[in-house]
Amino acid sequence: MKICLVNEYFPPFAPGGAELSMDALARALAGRGHGVVVVTPNYGAAALEKRDGLRIHRFPFPLRLPPGRTPLSTKWLANPLFYLYSAWALWRVARREQVDVIHVQNKHMLVAGALAGRWLGVPVALTIRDGSIIDRAPMCLHHGDRMPADCGVRKLWGECSEEYFTLYARRRGGKLRSKLGFLYFWLDSRLKQRMLRRLDAVIGVSQGILDIYRRSGLLEHVRRTQSVYSIPPPATLPEPAAVEALRGRLGLGPGPVVLYVGKFSPGKGTADLVAAAREVVADFPSAVFLFVGEGELADSGRFVRPLGPLPNADVLALYPLADAVVVPSVIPDALSRVLLEAMAAGRAIIATRVGGTPELIVDGKTGILIERSDPSGLARALRRVLGDASLRAELGSAGRRHLDELVGREASLDRLLTLYAELRS
Repeated sequence: MKICLVNEYFPPFAPGGAELSMDALARALAGRGHGVVVVTPNYGAAALEKRDGLRIHRFPFPLRLPPGRTPLSTKWLANPLFYLYSAWALWRVARREQVDVIHVQNKHMLVAGALAGRWLGVPVALTIRDGSIIDRAPMCLHHGDRMPADCGVRKLWGECSEEYFTLYARRRGGKLRSKLGFLYFWLDSRLKQRMLRRLDAVIGVSQGILDIYRRSGLLEHVRRTQSVYSIPPPATLPEPAAVEALRGRLGLGPGPVVLYVGKFSPGKGTADLVAAAREVVADFPSAVFLFVGEGELADSGRFVRPLGPLPNADVLALYPLADAVVVPSVIPDALSRVLLEAMAAGRAIIATRVGGTPELIVDGKTGILIERSDPSGLARALRRVLGDASLRAELGSAGRRHLDELVGREASLDRLLTLYAELRS
């Protein structure tokens, strides 16, 4: 089978976990003997690259990015001109390569994939990785588990955009500009929602994220839906000497280490973790909280160490240092790649009971689940985990086994290849 994977980013340009998951999927499909064609905008790499059994086509784009995690401003990707241009570019490559199926990996290439598939008569699937087709900044998911029935311009202008400005945009400029931008991206999400019904299949990286879209009424006209977990990373088990060397380079003492990886934002719950940290250090004064990602941490104390955004290889090296990994998301994660990486590394995890997280974290067995927006509950869970070495070891080893059983690489590939074959028949 010749499979075309499509995304708005692809390594070496990888602002988030979607690109790393796509890269792992592409390599795994090629390893099974399938022809894999990757189509993505070119931010400054080779126009055609052949490696690991992949053919990577990068179509021309007017902006350049440094390799790594730097993203474009969303306005470059969420606009009709980009959709039409990328659809044409995808159509050209897919026709020349004679692909059997197009699999869109994220939202900004959704319109292009749907159009190119229609022009070519090729089945198209989309992987949903977050709630941003409900809205780029879905304020409703800060408080619930679906798009409300009365979602519309009036509610958006009077409530949602006001909350967005307060939480996210107050420091960036005027309120009117923020509200108009929020309205624009909401309309863009409406376009993407209409395009869902043109697809042959919608794939969720967890059942939890599919359920959110189903409760929101967005999958009623979709021909087929299925959950397929992202391929997990390989287990990371470095030598103890290497772990201690990294601890020394970071200037960490012998005290417990808590690790957070992700954007610093209200939706990711970083303020809740900082608040919980203040409570925890009263009992564990030598504890250090490492924060990896982009953004600002307001009112953080000496026990908080922002490391900024790091390459994925450096992030993977940090997990063995952590006594606990915290994923305190407020907006439901579809299936956080941080969970997959931390479980593969055998770390004890504390996470909020949202989205697809409970499919991986069995409370008290493979991790600890807490309610979202509950700093005190998070602090209690941290005290419990940091104060009990045997519990940390049990959670870590059970999490690694559960990951292998539930999200095994071969099982995910089998489900996906079966779906591709059914779409072609």
